[in-house]
Amino acid sequence: MDYKIVHADESWFKENVSCQSACPVNTPASSYIERIQEGDYDGALGLNHMANLFPHILGRVCTHPCESACRRGKIDEPVSICSLKRAAADFADKKSPLRSSIAKESTGKKVAIIGAGPSGLAAGNDLAIMGHDVTIFEALPMAGGMLSVGIPPYRLPWNKIEDAVNWVKELGIELKLNSPVNSSEEFDALAEKHDAVYIAAGAHKSVALDIQGEEDLKGVLHGITYMKDINLGNQKKVPSRVAVVGGGFTAIDCARSSLRLGAKEVFIIYRRTLKEMPAGELEVSMAEEEAIKILYLTSPIKILGDVGSNVKAIECIKNKLGEPDASGRRRPEPIPGSEFILPLDMVIAAIGQAPDASFMTEKSGIEFTKWGTVIVDPESFTTSKEGVFAGGDFITGPRNAIEVIGDGRKAARAIDKYLSGGKERRFEYTLMEKDPVRKVSGYEAIPRQEQDSVEMGERWEIEKEVELGFSKENAAKEADRCLLCHYNIFIDADKCILCGGCIDICPQDCIMMVSRDKIEAEGVRNGAVPDDWDAVMAIDEEQCIRCGLCVKRCPVDAIKMQRFSYAEATA
Repeated sequence: MDYKIVHADESWFKENVSCQSACPVNTPASSYIERIQEGDYDGALGLNHMANLFPHILGRVCTHPCESACRRGKIDEPVSICSLKRAAADFADKKSPLRSSIAKESTGKKVAIIGAGPSGLAAGNDLAIMGHDVTIFEALPMAGGMLSVGIPPYRLPWNKIEDAVNWVKELGIELKLNSPVNSSEEFDALAEKHDAVYIAAGAHKSVALDIQGEEDLKGVLHGITYMKDINLGNQKKVPSRVAVVGGGFTAIDCARSSLRLGAKEVFIIYRRTLKEMPAGELEVSMAEEEAIKILYLTSPIKILGDVGSNVKAIECIKNKLGEPDASGRRRPEPIPGSEFILPLDMVIAAIGQAPDASFMTEKSGIEFTKWGTVIVDPESFTTSKEGVFAGGDFITGPRNAIEVIGDGRKAARAIDKYLSGGKERRFEYTLMEKDPVRKVSGYEAIPRQEQDSVEMGERWEIEKEVELGFSKENAAKEADRCLLCHYNIFIDADKCILCGGCIDICPQDCIMMVSRDKIEAEGVRNGAVPDDWDAVMAIDEEQCIRCGLCVKRCPVDAIKMQRFSYAEATA
């Protein structure tokens, strides 16, 4: 096996802190978890606010790609990064930074944002801080987009969304509710009056099942419309037997909400297996805990009605999995002769959502794909019309909140660059020679902690939050599990005497002495290993738990630990 020596530059550090690089907005997870280890919840919340903007929301609903990348998962289970984000928001004394002094002097440039969902709010936040005058146009009677009307309050309380909206508004953003952009004429007028436009209108159009009975039977609803009616107070009860078709977060939300609105029996019909299910593992397990029956490898064929055109049943067929399709998941294939009928009173179709771009036309200078979606440059979010940008669910269909927040922040930088004549905001990193402050020994053996939740018998009100987050004690325990990957070991080859003491003391066997003929050096020490090196010390960063024992053991002070920090420059 050959080993490659690399130069530890900014790119290397960003990739090496895997939880941070996996986050669409580069949230410094290990840095804020370190603050929690030190009991500094205000500091942990501040780091979150700098990156993901809405930690009290994302700590509840984020799909946490950071946890899939977490190195602790290679030892036992990943750190519960998402729940610790919520803990930072729950236990901080100072709930948000002072906003009045953040924004720069006004540039005089006017930016219109269509949609006050997470992407629009994120873009508006950053553009206002950059000094631009921002107006957000929202079709709904409240801000938040899918956070407000697509997620039930037992999972995301309305007051948490309201707090986030107010936090953004403190920057002087004008928020116009009940203000849809309905036509190309209205869109063109908006673009004419503003120096730039960011379209973040989301994906609020339901995808149809396209089966018999869907259009003409009473009791057939579409998932996003159903959730919107619940959150707006228009859907307050449901009949006894309900089936939800789909396997995403909206499907799970529809099913669990139906129980809270009076259903006695709820089914989820999903055409693949649990392994392929888009919904998160926690959401699926909580649905099953609430006795929702999930029919895997099942597809609907048609919806059956009674003489009054009311839903009375759904006919389904069982599937087997074939070869992977374009999504990379194995394609469900119907099994002939496996049809069955499931008696029901209501069917909710929750198989997907799509953006509605009908308020724009090619006459406006906007180019569309053959599927009717807007063509956008993936790096700059620019459309074919100068000064018009688009992002979030509007350009891709439904994604999770952290991804569309990432779009909003990137789009804001692109818009700022456009408005400032090419000036681009920078990112900076720093290194500090420092050892982690470990409060506990044996942190590598601490098991993953569980969140508190409301007892089953008390959770049936639609507005009663079920997941309660960590207790302060469990938050501290979970934080102690973090390996603090923003710390790294560096060995000074000029001092190292190749004694092997670090190898002997390393509890993870992640330090090794490597013969020079096994080394490829690129961009290090003028591109070559010095002639007098017979061997070098190599560290397996994937296995290192940052215990610092090698630093203490080294007899010639050749090993140091340094702390990496990475943030957007404010200048």
